[in-house]
Amino acid sequence: MYYINYMTTLFLIALCFVSCSILLYFEKHNFGWGKWVFKITASSAFVLIALTLADVSSPYSNWMLIGFGFSFLGDVFLIKSDEGTFFKIGIVSFALAHIAFIAAFISVGSFGLLFLITTIAALVLMVRSYRWLKPNISTDFKALVAMYIIIIGAMCALSGYAWEGNYRNGVLVGAFLFAVSDLFVAREKFIKSEFRNKLIGLPVYYLAQIFLALSLDR
Repeated sequence: MYYINYMTTLFLIALCFVSCSILLYFEKHNFGWGKWVFKITASSAFVLIALTLADVSSPYSNWMLIGFGFSFLGDVFLIKSDEGTFFKIGIVSFALAHIAFIAAFISVGSFGLLFLITTIAALVLMVRSYRWLKPNISTDFKALVAMYIIIIGAMCALSGYAWEGNYRNGVLVGAFLFAVSDLFVAREKFIKSEFRNKLIGLPVYYLAQIFLALSLDR
């Protein structure tokens, strides 16, 4: 059974990154149907990894699965991120994903030095990110962006808390990579729209989700 799960996980990781690579081609050439098909495929892959590894008797697993579900919804809505309403719904979906991950981290965590370090790093990231984005954010987005930065900052901080609780496979790297990928989404929306944002941001995002999903492998 372990061997089957191991091979299934490897297959899904490969599927995620192959789909992401093809997605980048369609993003570059702005082919609508291709973006829908391969983004949904790539996102389905990390959800399936989580489902394969999850222990449904564990609060950690259940909260993480909820988070992956909201991440999947956020991915779908951000396919049409050029439309303000879809972008806002996508941001709310990802905020809910981060909140679910926060609940998961709290359920297994422990205080320690690394938690202090990740908290300081998260505070620095939050302040610098908001200062960078603030001059370019329209009034109707400011509250949403500020709320989102606080939530993802809390998730990054608490990844150290979860790590101290011996959930080391993925939480720390996954949380901070997720935050980095979000910065590229914000850059695309508020600073400068260019393909480079997706070229870097999408692989970083899917790598983050895979690391977080692998934390379910206990």
